[in-house]
Amino acid sequence: MKVSGETIDYRGKAFKVIFERLFPPMCMLAGRILKNKEKGKDIAQEAFVKLWQNDSEDFTDENALRAYLYVLIKNACLSFIRKEKNRQSTSITDSTVLPDQEFLSEVLREETYQLLRDAIKDLSPQAVRVVNLALEGYANSDIVDELGITINTVKTVKKRAYKTLRKKLGSQFVMLL
Repeated sequence: MKVSGETIDYRGKAFKVIFERLFPPMCMLAGRILKNKEKGKDIAQEAFVKLWQNDSEDFTDENALRAYLYVLIKNACLSFIRKEKNRQSTSITDSTVLPDQEFLSEVLREETYQLLRDAIKDLSPQAVRVVNLALEGYANSDIVDELGITINTVKTVKKRAYKTLRKKLGSQFVMLL
C-alpha cells in the first residue's frame, strides 16, 4: 500500500499511526449509522482488518485512504443492517438502507469533528479535559464535580480555550460547536 508516494509497511509504525489517527472517527461514524457504539467499533475494526489484508492498494494521500475506509464502513454497516433484518424475519424496507445523502452528511460531520479534536489537542491538559467534558454535554457544575476545580476556573478555562479555538479554526469554530 502507498500513501503520498511512500510505501507503508502495514506491520510497522506507519499502520499504527494511521490506525490511531483514523480509527476513532471511523468508530464514531459506524456507531452513528448503526445507532450503537459497540457495533460501530466492531465494524471499524473489521474495516481496518480488511485494510491490513489488502496491502496491494495504493492511495495518493490520506484523503484517498479515508475515502476507502468510509466506503468499507458504509458497506459493512449496510450488510450488518441487512443481516439483522433477515435475522428478525422481516423484509428490508427503504428506511433500512442508508441514503447516500445521509451517509455523506455523517462523513462531513465526522470530518468536522476531527478538525475540532485536532485543534483541542493543542490546548493545555486542563483545557482539553474541560472542553471535552463540555462537548460531551456536561454543565459547568458537572465539570466542577468531575475535575474538582472551582466554577470560576471552569469558566476561565473554557473562555480561554474557546478563544484559542476560535483563532485556530476561524469562522468554522461556530459551526463546529
